[in-house]
Amino acid sequence: MKKKTILSKKIIREINRSINDSDSKLDIDFLNQEKYYNYEIQEWYGEEFGIKGELRKKIIGTLLETYFEWKNELDKLNKEYYLAIWLYNPRMLKSEIVCAIGEKVAYYENESFLVSNKNSEFDLNYFGELSTELQKFTWDRKIDLDSVHEWEINFPKEQYEFEKEYNKDQKFYKKLIQKKFHVVEKDNEKIYFHPKGDVWIGKLK
Repeated sequence: MKKKTILSKKIIREINRSINDSDSKLDIDFLNQEKYYNYEIQEWYGEEFGIKGELRKKIIGTLLETYFEWKNELDKLNKEYYLAIWLYNPRMLKSEIVCAIGEKVAYYENESFLVSNKNSEFDLNYFGELSTELQKFTWDRKIDLDSVHEWEINFPKEQYEFEKEYNKDQKFYKKLIQKKFHVVEKDNEKIYFHPKGDVWIGKLK
């Protein structure tokens, strides 16, 4: 059995476990306190192998089911709310359901992501039998950003196990700093952001 197939089956089991453990259930108490709540397909980031077949079907199906369950709960609150599917591509394992109320609504509506200048058309044919459900949503294309902090760039060479890894990282950091795609300063430290792909923001029509 191929390595990707084994990993895909493992992730499907983890998703099923999270559902069985009610991790995908909306925590109203947390939402009322923090004004936001989210459910991530996986808590680890960076897995960028090609997502297809049963794993892709499981991810999309879980996102759709969770979205509609949360919508039913949020409608009972009788207040304005934000609710969306964040579908990452190619980093599909980062995908999540996000909701917010109160003062957090404006942030998630307008400030969560940078706007993408790419063609905004969402190819629903890519998702097979789930395309019918996905057509019920409007999809807005944003940029999936990854970040590098200054402390990472300045990490001592002697702390690396292999010099080759250090040289590879420094080459990447040099290009990152030169491009200055998106830079913010927080707590007297610069954070450099770079694009990793797309985030499709899906909301029910």
